[in-house]
Amino acid sequence: MKLRPFAAACGTAFICLSVSPSVLAEESTQLEEVVVTADRKARTVDETLTPVTVITRKDIEKYQATDVADVLRRVPGISITNNGGAGKATSVFLRGTNSSHVLVLVDGVKIGSATLGNIAFADLSVDQVERIEVVRGPRSSLYGSEAIGGVIQIFTRKGGKSFQPEISMSVGSHNTQKAHVNLAGGDKNTWYNLNAGTEKTDGINATSNQQELDNDGYHRESASLRAGHRFTNGTEIEASVLRTQGKNTFDGDDFSGNSNDFVQESISGKVKHAFGERVKVSAQVGQSLDETYNYFNGGNLNPFAGRQFDTRRETASLQADVATSVSSGLTIGFDKQKDKITSDNTYTVTSRKNNGVFASYQHDFGRTDVEVSVRHDDNEQFGKHDTGAAAIGYDLSDTLRLKASYGEAFRAPTFNDLYWAGAGNPSLKPEKSKNAEIGLDGKWSNGTWAVSAFDNKVDNLIDWQDMGGGIWLPTNVNQARIKGLEINAKTPLAGWDVNTNLTLQKPENRSGANAGKNLTFRPERVINVDVDRAFGKVGIGIGVHGESERYTTAANTANAKLAGYSTLDLRADYRLAKDWTVGAKIGNVLDKDYQTNSGYNQDGINGLVTLKYAPK
Repeated sequence: MKLRPFAAACGTAFICLSVSPSVLAEESTQLEEVVVTADRKARTVDETLTPVTVITRKDIEKYQATDVADVLRRVPGISITNNGGAGKATSVFLRGTNSSHVLVLVDGVKIGSATLGNIAFADLSVDQVERIEVVRGPRSSLYGSEAIGGVIQIFTRKGGKSFQPEISMSVGSHNTQKAHVNLAGGDKNTWYNLNAGTEKTDGINATSNQQELDNDGYHRESASLRAGHRFTNGTEIEASVLRTQGKNTFDGDDFSGNSNDFVQESISGKVKHAFGERVKVSAQVGQSLDETYNYFNGGNLNPFAGRQFDTRRETASLQADVATSVSSGLTIGFDKQKDKITSDNTYTVTSRKNNGVFASYQHDFGRTDVEVSVRHDDNEQFGKHDTGAAAIGYDLSDTLRLKASYGEAFRAPTFNDLYWAGAGNPSLKPEKSKNAEIGLDGKWSNGTWAVSAFDNKVDNLIDWQDMGGGIWLPTNVNQARIKGLEINAKTPLAGWDVNTNLTLQKPENRSGANAGKNLTFRPERVINVDVDRAFGKVGIGIGVHGESERYTTAANTANAKLAGYSTLDLRADYRLAKDWTVGAKIGNVLDKDYQTNSGYNQDGINGLVTLKYAPK
């Protein structure tokens, strides 16, 4: 496998990954990061046996991230495709699985389209995000459908201290303009956060394979609210609302349109109560909306083209966490979900329900930790499905841990798969996977590193097949096997904070005429290097991202091969006064010309300047 476009970046990463612990002098005083997504309850990163990456608000501001995808592309195992710049269709591939094989939650509420089965990452505002937890590997035994590649949970911003207002304004390339206001506050028992903002850009010319030379703009308005209270008896209540809406323009035709109006919304209500010291019970209800209305500026859409595709998803869950002893814990729970779609395209069925029950058990045997989880789903359409997972961790020393796991996962067919007018197949079975993994986690002074190797076999993959007579139907015919290695390290080095990771993977089709070929849109190698340092009032950072070549067709023909690429970003911020900060970011400094999807442009060298007022 030739490294070509990012050989130098790989060399940098390996230098960072191979730093000797003796270079670093001080003992770590960092508090253990607490995550809730990996095991559906609060545990430290050290306690969980599943690979997880946490992106904090501090990270988002340090990287001067422009959107959620800009943050996620730094995570080990993730590669991203984008169809032509800001606001355009963006797909996230986690550990080489399909973009529909990742479960995405906002404050515990499942989001996404029930017709396409994808997530509108481009429409989520990063200014509303407090933190993101990315769990890599199958988690259907806890969450049900979609969690084949992993789970991404986005948490909206949360207050909890004295009143803290924040105002930011940004201007940048392509007439980009952004403004956000964030009001946070509370005390040890009450918290609230209100965020509102607007963004617009003229964008770039989205496509390269058409004669259209116009720029394709994007406009988004966003708002979020999160508030909660802890009563004297220990009961906690919390509610959150996130909503974005706007307009996106793109290069299309009279069938697909060239514009759409969109809405993304998530609403959640939670209550938690502790019954003594050993039992904690939580309940949550939620609703998410994914709404898109397509149209054609300057003409009419083809009468056979669908304009409106709306998903309303209602969820409810009840969960009990029981400390069965000082060294063991049991979690049991029940999930209920109802999906309803509205469209001017005709669907035979427009709603379905799913009930799931799950249980997980963790036990600490001293140097050895064990986790086991099982789940049973009963779906109104495809029936019953069982999944399970098991993991073991062993402390080789105080700074070295060996982990191994096995997990099953599945993905339910979408409404398009099942009921698309004239071409749906209601007999489809869920896609399913079996994943085995082994890893080694280590610590050195003020730093951490991890290596994980995985082998994921996916069966019953859904593909559209020619049934003869001009009839095409989605069918469970494909198989895939994805082998991979993830290496990541985070450490201070000569005064710089270094965060780097390397993913090597073989996402292979194992069935049909294309057996042995790579799955589409997935590179075999991905590298990230971020280096940051503060010099008094000034902070500077460098980001390198590289990906090897990928194919856009299952046959992997030469004309369907996209070249690998690497990009270099520079960032800096300066504290003008006690409450004022100015930041500047230059993306794609070397003005690389590259594509992540065939025929769709990516931005060349670009810039963004942000002025922020945040009184302490």
